Amino acid sequence: MPENVLNNTTNAVFIPTIIAQKALQRFPSYLSLARTVARDSDYVTATMGQVIRVPKTGAVVANDKTAGSNFTKQNPTGTDVSVTLNKHKEVTLTIDDVTKVLENQDTQMKYANDGAIALAEAVETALADLHPSLTNTVTWDRTSAATIDTSLLNVRKFFTDQKVPKLEQRYMWVDGTLYNDILKQEKYTNASWRGQNNTVADGSVVKTYGLEIAECQLIAVSGSPVAYHNLAYTKDALVIASRPLPRPAAGMGVQSSVINDPSIGLSLRTLFWYNADLGAHQLTLDLLFGVAILDQRRIVEVEST
Repeated sequence: MPENVLNNTTNAVFIPTIIAQKALQRFPSYLSLARTVARDSDYVTATMGQVIRVPKTGAVVANDKTAGSNFTKQNPTGTDVSVTLNKHKEVTLTIDDVTKVLENQDTQMKYANDGAIALAEAVETALADLHPSLTNTVTWDRTSAATIDTSLLNVRKFFTDQKVPKLEQRYMWVDGTLYNDILKQEKYTNASWRGQNNTVADGSVVKTYGLEIAECQLIAVSGSPVAYHNLAYTKDALVIASRPLPRPAAGMGVQSSVINDPSIGLSLRTLFWYNADLGAHQLTLDLLFGVAILDQRRIVEVEST
């Protein structure tokens, strides 16, 4: 009687879940904008084009209370923002030797990293591409140290003018040139200005005027000369809605897995099957999501050239 052995056929069943889990583990490392905006996720499967309604609370006011009078009851009128799940992004890889992938942790991580990077960039780009619908803009002026400082102060003042609560963390998502403008200014890097820090050593900018500033390679650009559409925002300015994709029916010859990660609000599906035309196994990682502007008061475009 032939002995049971682990081979490419028997090992194939493990690949979808393993790669999906490793890819999701890597996602937070590659997300910047998507990690700091509002998220609407659910475990109910959805299909391309489905519309999700994200609730938005109504206005609440403080009323005067006089002795002997009743409390003033409020019934805020909530609204919602429609988010269409119109972004179906996928990464498909060809794997010749399934057993080698299972045996080699480095190979597993390379597949997971490649998939995670490509999909994370797709999510970030979708959010960045919302900039044409924004109604507020601050122009970045790099003429001198003074104008750079004024530009940052104008961003800070925008949130104050819009009455955005001070407790809401403010983020600024910028391209490399603008980031360099900030790094070159002594007041943002010299330890004598703000205590000991590692700005020069690790190339990071410490919190400035209440802004957490991050460099990104995926800033949207347009026009000639090129304009960079950097963003300053708080969490509830943008929303990303995600739903898991359905798994194929049993008996279709496809190994599948759906992994949900509530910490990033995304669901990743993997499909794995043998492609006879290629003579190799084929692995697909895909996700379904949609993006929208949630509150114009909480976001401003910082346009630079």
